[in-house]
Amino acid sequence: MNALQLFAAEFAITITNDDVWLSIGLALLLGAGCLVFGTWVTRTVGLLRSDAPAGETLGVGLASGLMILAAWWAAIWSGGRSSFTPVAIGFVIAIGLVLIRRAWRPAASAEAVASEAVNGGEEAASRRSRRRSLVLTALAGGVFVVAVALLYGSTMAPSPRDGVQPVEFTDEAFYAILGRDLAATGIESVLPASGFSELPGLPAQTWYHWAELWLASAVITIFGTAPIAARYFVVLPIVLLAAAALTGTLVRCIGKTDSRRAFLFGFVACLFLAPVPLPGTFFSSWPVGLIFGIGFYGLAAVAVLLALYCLVLLGTRAPTWALASFVGSAIAFILPAHVVIALLGLIGIGSVWAIRVAQSVNSTHRLPVVPPVWRRTFIATVVALVATMIWGSLTGHGLGGGASSPNVLPFNVAWQFSVAFVYLGAGTMLAIPVAALLLRREAPIPAAICFGAVALLVVGAIAWGARLADFNMYHVFFGGIAVFATPVAAVAAWMLFERLREGRHLRMAIGVLILCVGQFGVGVVNGFLRLQEFGPRGDFQPIPISLIELIRELPPDAKLAYACRQFDEVSFANPRLLGIDAHTGRRVVPMCFEAEVFSAQNGVPVSMQVPNASMLWAPQRLLYPDASAEPSSAAIAAFLKDHGVGYIYVDAIHPNSLVDDAVPIAASGDGAVLRLP
Repeated sequence: MNALQLFAAEFAITITNDDVWLSIGLALLLGAGCLVFGTWVTRTVGLLRSDAPAGETLGVGLASGLMILAAWWAAIWSGGRSSFTPVAIGFVIAIGLVLIRRAWRPAASAEAVASEAVNGGEEAASRRSRRRSLVLTALAGGVFVVAVALLYGSTMAPSPRDGVQPVEFTDEAFYAILGRDLAATGIESVLPASGFSELPGLPAQTWYHWAELWLASAVITIFGTAPIAARYFVVLPIVLLAAAALTGTLVRCIGKTDSRRAFLFGFVACLFLAPVPLPGTFFSSWPVGLIFGIGFYGLAAVAVLLALYCLVLLGTRAPTWALASFVGSAIAFILPAHVVIALLGLIGIGSVWAIRVAQSVNSTHRLPVVPPVWRRTFIATVVALVATMIWGSLTGHGLGGGASSPNVLPFNVAWQFSVAFVYLGAGTMLAIPVAALLLRREAPIPAAICFGAVALLVVGAIAWGARLADFNMYHVFFGGIAVFATPVAAVAAWMLFERLREGRHLRMAIGVLILCVGQFGVGVVNGFLRLQEFGPRGDFQPIPISLIELIRELPPDAKLAYACRQFDEVSFANPRLLGIDAHTGRRVVPMCFEAEVFSAQNGVPVSMQVPNASMLWAPQRLLYPDASAEPSSAAIAAFLKDHGVGYIYVDAIHPNSLVDDAVPIAASGDGAVLRLP
């Protein structure tokens, strides 16, 4: 069955699932609420103008509402232990300052209302036109949310069929479970999914991309939505809508145009623009648009886009502490949302500011003059960032005890080819350095943004190569492409196209347009295939619904072990059969020696003798110190009982090779659940 046939079959199953449509309804409700609230907040603090275009209102309002909700929910539900607590307080301060000022100066508000009424009918007609445009835009956004949810349901989050539930790809189940765990405990930790907790050498809480996971936890807590549905049918579609609308807004604002085509160009670029995937290495074909990447970067991508919007327009806004507090909190939001993205942003901003200082000192022999609105925002941002770092340290947040693959060397040949091929396939993204050079005099702000994007991409590539043995370091490079380079490339390409068109270089303008459209087309295909790649795998048997229901009836603290294969597991904390946990709320524990599997993606042949880096902290390592270990049934039974594991899950791929005298309590097809004696 080819990709389109598989998608058609899954789509037919998805649209007949009542739970999917219920979740989509919740997504529309949540999105509408965040849009209304976020629009009110940003207009109140003076960031979003009341006459802003509908697309800008959608992007800024929805993004702000999502970020504020995530921060406030995290701070409240965690009892203040969340790394978002300082940011949540910052948003409260921003709104409070405006409300206090209005309470003290009611006359000023009355004068403002009176002045708006002077133009009479013309102003009223304009307001009606803006409302109508906003309603139509919001409806189009709703259609987008429905389409994306159905797309995810037909690829990454499959519905049950024929009495079985397909096993989700491990990452999809893992992220869904983290959202459910936040709802249950309020603790920002990736460890509980492993079936163990408080492991020696690992932090109590971890820096991670918790923002969208907190939103999922809110949906799970308030509406009782299933973890998979909360993430893939509710949260991610509206987060992606906010990111796409903000990208379109940036193209229009930085390009200084009211063109709807510019907004649509940026909107589509956010979803599908990425370097053209080239064969050669695993990572040379990895780049993909946010249609897939939103699952990795979530609200961090939205926060970066909102921060860029603030930085572009801040100089045109009144210098109030309310606005400074809001913008500072929004920028600081990036740190707990994704620490890697925050570091990349710091590199980009730092490089731009360093160049600006050098130019000012060289030309005027003094530091550049900073307007009041920028000074206040800088102070608020530094306070929010420092408070977030301090609070994160006080609440036990760490980086999760990163480990390196022992057989992967820095800057190896695979890294060299990967980086080279990504640059060779850059295509439209080459507009970034071109715009940085061509626009540096006539449009210094866009040129500076382009320069910052180039700087963070170069530093990200070097940092990735230096820490190549740490597999997750690839986010330092590819996160920079997905979150920073994509919107900046969209802005740069549009501005270059307009410059060529206005200069009557029509052939070159058409060439740029054809390149962009062609790369978008490649991005559509690549994004679709990537979504399917991260869907259920055919080499793992689906779980009978009858077994899922039986497992749900086990005690709430029940855990199930299974005999894994050495190359199945990417980490003891992220088991391959984690889908069982996602659908039942019962932990699953893989029992085997876990071989290193990531080295192949970094150009090094896998070896059964090299352990997975996470085995350093895995309790199972006591039973499986190497590939040749064959612990006795009694030893395994004792280990499982010591760690509260009372059951074993088996199927045709994972037979019971753990405890010989385990007692079957249920069976369906090739699957069964056994109880330890």
